[in-house]
Amino acid sequence: MRPDIPNPRKDSFPLTRMQDLAESERLIIDIYRRWIAGMRSNDDRHWSVVWTELSGFLGMKSARAILGGLQSVIAGIGSSSRRPLQLHPPCCGFVCPDELLVINLVGACQRRNYALARSTAEWMVSSKGRASLLEGGRRIADALTEREILLPERVSQKTKTDHRSFTAFDTDIVKPQLRAIAGGRREAGVA
Repeated sequence: MRPDIPNPRKDSFPLTRMQDLAESERLIIDIYRRWIAGMRSNDDRHWSVVWTELSGFLGMKSARAILGGLQSVIAGIGSSSRRPLQLHPPCCGFVCPDELLVINLVGACQRRNYALARSTAEWMVSSKGRASLLEGGRRIADALTEREILLPERVSQKTKTDHRSFTAFDTDIVKPQLRAIAGGRREAGVA
């Protein structure tokens, strides 16, 4: 593993417990995890649980809007992720920084903080997936706002001043350096 990117297996990512998050944040992480688990295992029981949770908590109209947004988020990440993103299993009591970034994206869209939403999307995906990721985050945010469910603001000002690291939920994440192969050698910062 490259030294400039934190290694989650060596506890360089401080984990946050699910119980420390707001109910709306836990819901978003839970449906994200379960939807991915259903995709990986091709098991529609995960999708059924997601639909039951969402429609029971928010109603059918909001559930449809959130699932549409979730599909866009997953499509953006799946096709254009800058690096492999970490994701815990559905029933895990911990949250990793990559899952927090999804919440950060939705929260930024909800507060109409477009600079933060865009920088979060740029952080997660290449330019090809950015529109899909932002659209998905906006759709989820709009559905939550319509139901008067507001995500807490958990981002510090560090995102505006330091381009090498990104702070979300008081967790510093080192921004991955893009590398290009030039003449058979790796060169940092070559676009």
